[in-house]
Amino acid sequence: MNTSQDCGCCHQSEAGQTRHTTDAVLEPAPGELEAIQLHLQTIEKMLGGLFGPIYSREPESLRIRGHVADLIERHFEGIVNQWENAIGSIFGFPTLKHEPGELDETLSNALIRFVAHLRDPDDLRTYVYLRRHCQQGMLSRATPSQFNTIHIALKQVILRHVRASVRGRKEEAFRDVVVASIDERRLMVSWFYIESRESALRASEEKYRNSIDHAPDVIYEIEPGTWRVLGANSAADKVHRMLMADRSVESPLQKADAVLGPGPHSIASHFGAPITDFVPPEMREETIAHLQRVMERGSDQTYDLPLGPFFFDVNSAIISYGNERFIQMILRDVTQRREMMDSLVKAERLAAAGTFAAGVAHEVNNPLASISSLVQSLLPGESDSARRTTLHTILSQITRISGTLKDLVNFARPSTVERKPIDLNNLITETLRLISYNKRFNGLQIEPALAPDLKPVFADNNEIQQVLLNLLLNAADATQQAGGRIRITTENLRPVDGDRSGRVMLRVTDNGIGIPKQYLERVFDPFFTTKPAGSGVGLGLSLCQRIILGNRGTIRIDSEVGKGTSVTITLPVHEGAAQAQTTTAS
Repeated sequence: MNTSQDCGCCHQSEAGQTRHTTDAVLEPAPGELEAIQLHLQTIEKMLGGLFGPIYSREPESLRIRGHVADLIERHFEGIVNQWENAIGSIFGFPTLKHEPGELDETLSNALIRFVAHLRDPDDLRTYVYLRRHCQQGMLSRATPSQFNTIHIALKQVILRHVRASVRGRKEEAFRDVVVASIDERRLMVSWFYIESRESALRASEEKYRNSIDHAPDVIYEIEPGTWRVLGANSAADKVHRMLMADRSVESPLQKADAVLGPGPHSIASHFGAPITDFVPPEMREETIAHLQRVMERGSDQTYDLPLGPFFFDVNSAIISYGNERFIQMILRDVTQRREMMDSLVKAERLAAAGTFAAGVAHEVNNPLASISSLVQSLLPGESDSARRTTLHTILSQITRISGTLKDLVNFARPSTVERKPIDLNNLITETLRLISYNKRFNGLQIEPALAPDLKPVFADNNEIQQVLLNLLLNAADATQQAGGRIRITTENLRPVDGDRSGRVMLRVTDNGIGIPKQYLERVFDPFFTTKPAGSGVGLGLSLCQRIILGNRGTIRIDSEVGKGTSVTITLPVHEGAAQAQTTTAS
């Protein structure tokens, strides 16, 4: 095919001047000509059966097409003007967008390319332009019926000139060529129109599908009544995998995963299962009740829903499309928000406990010092060995009480926090070097898993190291059995609403004896401990919590008896690092 402007995009007028198209030259896209040619062959076969040999690529047919092209060229200006007037009268508005005496540029260009295709059926330039118009030009804003009307008007104008110029069998042949050529054009445009609409529909569907799939919130598509899961996004798959890996969360899907082989498997492998199979048994009734409220009201909300180690706000609504509908369930992860709220409540409790502890320490320490002085004054003059032993026992117990009071004072004393940017990975490495000399860690396997791209946190270096030492010592005490393992993990967390800088996560996990579930709510209470008597007064974790809260962080403990304990801390990222990362991304 010839696609240059000198062939297929020009013709000679009656005065012998060469006409050229005035719009921009469109180069066919890769594969576009092949697609047009393939569809044109289908139309040619169909129209050939209707019009016979006159509509074919036989020499006689091509000769008549050439004569029709000559006729159009001889009456070019009249055909364009009459075509423009016909369109204006049909649609009831003036189409004149040019100076009087000039031809409509759009119609002239279209007619030049139409004539070129009449002369050479392999010149597909006219269809390249029409296809592009359907995709992004005027035809994308016009209906097929409007475009058909425009071409019917062109057909009638050309046929009037045929009737005025030729007679007899020649007129009949010319008429058949004009009608077949215009019908071919109309059928091709109908295909272009459908193709462009289907392409736009696919693009729109892909846009919304990707928007949902990449949304940070968990989204499920649920069938009303049966509650079967029809679809889910990537965030749902991520949460599903984490829950399936968490053996503390029981669900029928864990058994299904076991049948499928080593997992956890993607959520897509469980499409068709009811949503109640995705939640622990104790939550099934509430889940069904929530969905029934959605069916009754059109929508429903549930807040702070516990699911494994996470908490979610659930918003569900009925979505209708055509004659179908489904329930869209959206779960927003509010774990960090809940932790912050809990931290605020606990901070108030710690403040009250600290004030009480300071008062107790002050009131007890003074008389205790007097008792200690009196006992020490009795010792030099006491010759009875039994009584001396008793006095020494009294002094040792006074020393123990003094140590406890010192812990109380340290707990209650407001510390001066000197926050600055900290490389948490370096701090962990330094702390692990320090504990390597402690016999309590002999025989234990220490596994650091530190994120190489960890952002610096904004906190007090000494206080965070004190917290880390305390957690490591607690983990060592809980994992004295053979095969004891302590894992320290760091990770960058995705920023949540209202937190522009983001946070960093530090987690200390052991495979020790674990903490009974009924004690987990009390582990941060002052003076609460699960250790044997004499092994501590229960202020370690309370002090850790106070330090983390003072550094604007959060702390959470998850544990299961016989499997181990995990302490998760989040700390704010240094704003300078967050701004630098945002600038780099931009």
